[in-house]
Order: sequence, then structure tokens, then C-alpha cells
Amino acid sequence: MVNDLTSLFPDGFYHAGTDEVTPGCWEADPTIQADLERGATLSQLLERYVSAVHPLVVSRNRTAVYWEDVLLDAAVNVSASAIPPATTILQSWNNGPNNTKLIVQAGYRAIVSSASFYYLDCGHGDFVGNNSLYDDPNSDFDTDGGSWCGPYKTWQRVYDYDIVYGLTPEEAQLVIGGEVALWTEQVDAAVLDGRVWPRASAMAEALWSGNRDASGRKRYAEATDRLIDWRQRMVGRGVRAEPIQPLWCRTRPGGTPT
Repeated sequence: MVNDLTSLFPDGFYHAGTDEVTPGCWEADPTIQADLERGATLSQLLERYVSAVHPLVVSRNRTAVYWEDVLLDAAVNVSASAIPPATTILQSWNNGPNNTKLIVQAGYRAIVSSASFYYLDCGHGDFVGNNSLYDDPNSDFDTDGGSWCGPYKTWQRVYDYDIVYGLTPEEAQLVIGGEVALWTEQVDAAVLDGRVWPRASAMAEALWSGNRDASGRKRYAEATDRLIDWRQRMVGRGVRAEPIQPLWCRTRPGGTPT
């Protein structure tokens, strides 16, 4: 697979996954059961996989990208020797800026995809459909929208995040960028445009030209006007981007219709 994909795509990076290892699923596999019976651990098995894949990725003149779990997961992880920082980038998604700091402190370059700021699928409720908490009149889903990564990430939540928050200038140099994520448990073609746009555009401006003015103040008031105009352009081109203000707020500053 590594050879096939690197032949198809000229990018200098290869994402090798490794997020969210589920011990119960692994332990149900007969081959893994046999390894465990011989004294191996799940972390050792993951490291065996990474140690086989990583040199192959590097041999194809690619930098290997892994989700942060490969190093930071408390239950199943690999040693730093299996993923040398010179040929490895780690993508952060848990624990806000704290895990980004752990990654760069360990000497790795980081891509920031914080679930607290950059997960566009969040806030639409529990997709399993059998959560009894919804039937409890004393439960309150206002804070999380009924999903683990809720609430919904508004465009301003996306725009205002500082991906180098809490880092020293030297550590910040190791943060090479960010990426919004839209996982598809509750997304299909019918809602795709509105879930992505214009929130992804807000992230693009924040990363490409910054979310602060020359004095260091957040410039979300200016960004609001730009984003509304851009959303209108997208709609004009057939992209079903969601609105961020009522129509009258745009056509009549102050929101008072005639």
C-alpha cells in the first residue's frame, strides 16, 4: 500500500494513521491472541507494525505522519526510537494545546487538529441512537450537544484558536500548521457543504494570514464581514455554505428591516 500510494501522489508526506487503537478489538483477533499468550504487549505489537512501516515510508522519500496516539496514548504506544523526529510529524487532536506542547517538547513537528476547536462534525448528538440520557429530564446537553466533542464549533471558535498557544518561540517553530477534520458518522452529501463551509474558510484565514491585527488584537469583527462576503460568493457558485448572520444583519447594519 505504501508503494502504491506514494506512486500515485507526489506529496512529501505519508499519513500512517495509528490513532485510537481499541484493545478489545485487537485482543479478539486470533493472531494477536497468540502473540499475547507468548508474552507480547499491545504496545509491542504496535511498535512492530510501526517499525516495519516507517522505514518503508522514509525509503520512498516521504515524511511519516502519525496521529499523536502513537506516542501519547496511555495504553498502547510506541517508543520514540521507532519514530525519529527527523522523519516524523505528529498530528494532535486531544487535550487542546496541552498535547501540542507535549509533542513539540519531545522534538517532533506538529500538525494541530484539536477536537476542541477544529472538529467540524461535533455537536450533532450521539449517533448510536440508544443513549438513555436523552430520556432523563435532569440531564443537560447544553454544554456538549450530546456528543463527546460537542458543542458545535462555530466559525468564530475555529477562527480564534491560536495553534501555538502556550508554546515558547522555539517550540512554536515546530508547529507546521493545522487541519480541520470532518468525520462522517453523521455526514453525507446532503449536508456536506454546510458542515464544511464557511467554517473551513475561517480556519484558512487564521492560518494563512493570522487572526490578529498589527497591534496583536483579534480581528474577528473584520473577519465577519469578509466571511459573509465569501459565503455569498460560494453560494453563487453552487456551494451550499451555511449562513453566519441573518440576511437583514447584512443588508441593513443594525439588523432593522425596512
